[in-house]
Amino acid sequence: MNCKNENSLTINLNLTDDAQVSNLQAYVFSSGGKPLGSSPISADNAAVVNMPDNMDGRTIEVLLGPVTEKNEPTPEVSALKRAGAYALPGHYLIDKPVFDFEIPGVLLPLWCTCNVIGRTIKRVTLEDGSVEEMPVCNARVHICEVDPWHLVLPRIPDFDIEKLRDDLLEKINPVLPTFPVPDPGPFRENPPVIKPQVMSYRQPVSESRSQMFSTRPRIEVSEQLAINALANEKNVGEIRKQLLQLEYLLYPVWCFFPYIWPYYHTDCVRTVDVDSSGYFNATIPYQCDDQADLYFWVEQFQDGEWTQVYRPSVACNTYWNYECGSEIVLNIPDADACEAPAYDIPDDAGLFVMPYKIGYKNIWGTPSGAPSAPDGWLRSDGLINYGVNRLGMLYDAPFGGTLTFHHDDSYFIPKGDSVAGEGDNSIKYYRYSYRRIGDTGEWTPMTNPQFRNYRVEYKYNEDLGIRPMPTFERYPVLPNRVGDEANLFEFRSRDAPIPDGIDPATVEISRWTTGNLDNIAASWNTNIVAPAMSESSLTDKAGTFEVKIEVFNESGQQVMPGRTTFNFLALNSDRRSTRYAEAGEVIHGAFVFKVHIDNNNVTSALPQPSIGAVQASDDCGFLRYEHGTDRVHVEFTATHPNDRAVFEFTIKRGSNELTSASTDGAYIETSSPSAAPYTDVDGVYQHHFAATDLVGSCINAAFAADLYVWGKAMNGRHRLGLDSRRLIAFALAESIEEEHS
Repeated sequence: MNCKNENSLTINLNLTDDAQVSNLQAYVFSSGGKPLGSSPISADNAAVVNMPDNMDGRTIEVLLGPVTEKNEPTPEVSALKRAGAYALPGHYLIDKPVFDFEIPGVLLPLWCTCNVIGRTIKRVTLEDGSVEEMPVCNARVHICEVDPWHLVLPRIPDFDIEKLRDDLLEKINPVLPTFPVPDPGPFRENPPVIKPQVMSYRQPVSESRSQMFSTRPRIEVSEQLAINALANEKNVGEIRKQLLQLEYLLYPVWCFFPYIWPYYHTDCVRTVDVDSSGYFNATIPYQCDDQADLYFWVEQFQDGEWTQVYRPSVACNTYWNYECGSEIVLNIPDADACEAPAYDIPDDAGLFVMPYKIGYKNIWGTPSGAPSAPDGWLRSDGLINYGVNRLGMLYDAPFGGTLTFHHDDSYFIPKGDSVAGEGDNSIKYYRYSYRRIGDTGEWTPMTNPQFRNYRVEYKYNEDLGIRPMPTFERYPVLPNRVGDEANLFEFRSRDAPIPDGIDPATVEISRWTTGNLDNIAASWNTNIVAPAMSESSLTDKAGTFEVKIEVFNESGQQVMPGRTTFNFLALNSDRRSTRYAEAGEVIHGAFVFKVHIDNNNVTSALPQPSIGAVQASDDCGFLRYEHGTDRVHVEFTATHPNDRAVFEFTIKRGSNELTSASTDGAYIETSSPSAAPYTDVDGVYQHHFAATDLVGSCINAAFAADLYVWGKAMNGRHRLGLDSRRLIAFALAESIEEEHS
């Protein structure tokens, strides 16, 4: 418990003019920028700030700036100075704890506050082509201000100024009006002064380039004069002046000028946590005669540490002249989306456990009547059909790598009491195990430790006058031996713990940062049990495995599903409703489903084309042919041990694809007996072309042949990339004898 500090610093403000100031606060920082305390300036122009003992004799900096709300964190030094706070350095002395400011009030700007609101999302394309926006929670957003143009411009060296002028004119000329304007002539040295227009770009330039000029106001005649003057100016200093006046024209286009990107500076003024739905808001001060230019970057708490998941370029992702209160939407592809249950359970369902997904892919199970699984779901046979941006839909794909399993369960699990007359039916533990189909031996449990993240929020500390920042913690989930059973994992409790060493009286709330669906219940490195074939191991270990989920009580005894205990549920294809598990899905009290594992690599080969017995090119680098007699043999190999791969083969003549010698645009299964115009002969795709069909009207021609084989295997989150590529070049030329005949 912190004791109240008896040392203090009195700050007196003496205004040397007749200016009136209000809503002013004094901030005290160490020489390194650490906040030491703050206090509002009272009606008698004074403030008192409590000081630590160890600052006696140390250098400090006192700033006069805008008022911060009671529960808001202290702004950083850079943020206060950017907002126009007046700073005075000095030494703190316990025996003389007074700082006197004697300044004219006009040096203190009029401050306004800006409410910044937004949300963090991850846009996910579903298998049916629709796009779902999922919230990104368990994250914090850094709100930064970007230097205005009048600070950026002086940093740009002279040799880039003329280039910037020319590039700007090239970008804006296509949208300039065509009405006639007078030649600036002698007025060129004194172009009209143009006041930059206040414009609000709610979306970063990079997200709306196609419409970047759609909202720009019509250019007036005086503005056209200034643009013409800029085009005709030769003096670098004058060009700078014109560029400063025309800064509003630069906002939509300076993303296109990477050579000036290094000259942007940012100061991060606030760091704010997002809520469970991905929303964030913050209040920042700014000088009332200006508008903030805001840039955002994001961290997410992943695997026990803060990980940067979003930090795009400043030039292309700044919200210029941000309109306070307008919503910012940050799409973060690299973040982990937070998934909240969006489904209903049967009305009469009590306690339940629902196997939900592998990675991002939902588990279908084996519903009554054995209907086909939707694309993007783990099928009943353990395979999956899923889409990939470049390749389109991949069918009959296996799983591989490390798989992460997720389930959901009732709010009241773990349940620590027994049902009367039913013995000990408390529910506390679960276990995932696997076994190869056809094996009759023991099941192998998944034993990898897991972690659950939680957030601790603290009460307002009256002694320090602050609310401590929340902390993020990890709760280890380890395999336990309970009774006669080993490798049991605890179901997640309703309440997150309080970290060791923390006084519970100081904690406002401790809560899990994500829901059940975002927690990894179990993980399985399939490379151990089904490694890829290699030169040292030619045995194919790929195959279908069964995975089972069992539930145990606090004594380590298995709890059998039933009316008085719990039920296994499964998700329906609408993702909005659930069903009771079928009898065939529950074996010996465990929910069982299949996963087909195949970690094998693809194989590719692309030898040089040949004519007769000649394959290698001659000393001049050509494969020689004779008109009307020679056939060019082209072959390639694209295989996978179990045909879990697709391929594409193209030949280009010069820079143009030769469609007659390339496979069709659709990606071809390695199991296909033909890939027109090529036919599979003993595992090798081949075709004989007339040399004249390849060279066309060129007589002599250069070619590039490209073979790409893609493995289908995925880990539930992404395709594993078990791929192979071969790229060769060759040239066909008319034979020397024929040339000289």
